[in-house]
Order: sequence, then structure tokens, then C-alpha cells
Amino acid sequence: MKTTIVATLMVTVAAGVITFAAGTEYHPPPAPAPRAADWFAQGKAALKAKDFAKAEKCFTEADRVEQNNPETLNELAFSQRKQGKLDDAFANYAKALKLRPKFLEAREYLGEAHIQAAIREIETLKSYGADGKEELADLVKALKDAAASVKP
Repeated sequence: MKTTIVATLMVTVAAGVITFAAGTEYHPPPAPAPRAADWFAQGKAALKAKDFAKAEKCFTEADRVEQNNPETLNELAFSQRKQGKLDDAFANYAKALKLRPKFLEAREYLGEAHIQAAIREIETLKSYGADGKEELADLVKALKDAAASVKP
């Protein structure tokens, strides 16, 4: 019986040592999650490289980490606009301008998005051929009149 108790005790101690040793194995701490500023910088680099899809992903992540930064929303909208995602761009320019109404760059880019949308509609009307001829002429005239009325 003493032998059984000693054997059981030895097995129990050995199991405890193995468990303890396994639990104390060195594991490096996880790398810190990228900060919003890191994502923003990667997005700016992607814009410089004209990789608008990558820029959009980076600015989306920056906005996820730090929501409602008007600079991030403006750059996100810019990258979306450059990909032709005008509805998304309009929504993000609106968010940026709600947070910072006198955001000059966002105002410029929003205007450019409206011009891009008008040109898209002109191209669509052209694709209708004779069916869209009158509406095409009206829209082109409206765009020219609007441009002529601008006095910088």
C-alpha cells in the first residue's frame, strides 16, 4: 500500500511539474494592433501610388479604429470617388463636412464628385442614342451654363 501511495504521489508530482513547465513556456506578447495613424499613413502612401482600392481599405480601417475623424473620412471619400463609387463618396464627404463644415479640401472634392456624377449621366444619356438626345443636350447646356456662371 505504501508503494501504491508513493507511486501515485510521484505520478501526481510529475504531472504537476509537466503542467507547470508547459504553462510557463515563453510566448512573446502579441504585436500591437495598428493605430489609426498607421492605417492613415498607409492609405496616403496608397493614394500616392494611385492604388485607390488599397487606400480605401486603409482609410476604412483607420475609421474603424478611430471613428469620425474628418481627415480620414475625406480621404476615404476621395479614394472611393477615384474608383467611381460616388454614392459611398458622397456619404463620406457629408460625414466629414458635418464634423468640420469649413473643410476646404472636402468641399473641393465634393464639388469634383458632383462634376464626375454629371459627366457619368452625360455618358449614360449618350449611350441611349436618339432616345436620350434631347435630355443629353439639356444636361450639357445646364453644365456649360453653370460653369460659365462661376466667377472665381
